[in-house]
Amino acid sequence: MTFSLMPGYDHINLVAALAPDAAARDREIGERIRRYSKILPAGSPEFGYAIQSGTEWRIGCVGASDPSGARYDMAGHFRQRSAEGDEDPETVRAMRAAADRLDPEEGRQHPKDEWEIGDRRYRVIRIEKFTLIGGGAMEPPRPTDSIPICDDSLLRGYLIDPRAPAGQWETQLRLNLVGHRPIPGTVPDLVQLEARHAILTHPGVILLPPSFTIVEIKEDSWEPLTGGPDPGQARSNLAGYFTQLLPRLREFQGDPATPAEIAAWTEAGARIEAATGHEFAALGRRFRTVRVSRMLRLGRDGPEAPRPSDEERHGMSGAAHPSA
Repeated sequence: MTFSLMPGYDHINLVAALAPDAAARDREIGERIRRYSKILPAGSPEFGYAIQSGTEWRIGCVGASDPSGARYDMAGHFRQRSAEGDEDPETVRAMRAAADRLDPEEGRQHPKDEWEIGDRRYRVIRIEKFTLIGGGAMEPPRPTDSIPICDDSLLRGYLIDPRAPAGQWETQLRLNLVGHRPIPGTVPDLVQLEARHAILTHPGVILLPPSFTIVEIKEDSWEPLTGGPDPGQARSNLAGYFTQLLPRLREFQGDPATPAEIAAWTEAGARIEAATGHEFAALGRRFRTVRVSRMLRLGRDGPEAPRPSDEERHGMSGAAHPSA
């Protein structure tokens, strides 16, 4: 069947008056743009899949580190839907067949990023991550981040709506991001070429809910350690590194931690959990919570799919099943 193009993909619906919560978020964007005036890439892209029904696109799931992982997630969705009994027999057969190709019991995954099944279209999508930087520091969480935009950390069911009302500062940031691409000299020429091509084919930009990364502040670098969907969870994950992962790792290495080390790690975990600011210390080490913003590019036919270099970076062409 023929699927509708995405309405408003290259427009921004700038409005003068926003709902109170949205207006507060927009003011914060303005404050942060002025204080953290540069856009810095924040690591490799994130991947997920989206579902089109009629003219509407919604996110099915995000959080995969490569296109192959998003395909496995999509296969899981197909199997779950086909087992729920809500689909007609033909759609169930198509979903199971697609799942078997995306997540085979044996052999290699079929690297197909788009499927048309029944009256819906499924596509692996590419999400770019960035952070704002200024004064030698990366942007910390914003006050309104305490009220998540989406209750689901994997953004399941999140509406991809380029026509949603936007304030002046969100509009400015999205315009700034239209031409955003990797810093010259930091990536291969092919990656730069693909980024320039994406600006032409997918000129629309929407902002997705952020994630958060804990970095360790060292003398001449900031080293990412862990993260989470909100600042509190990111801190909890760092605390778990000290209280759970380190003891298990030492046990696995055949060098069990001493009672003194266990006590020190436990105290560090408690100190981290109790931290309230975006910078905190434990065991003589300094940490900072960084806000990682996320953007999705849109074109006439919907959200951007993975680029060829995304496959090559992970060696994913015809990738083998993780358990194969």
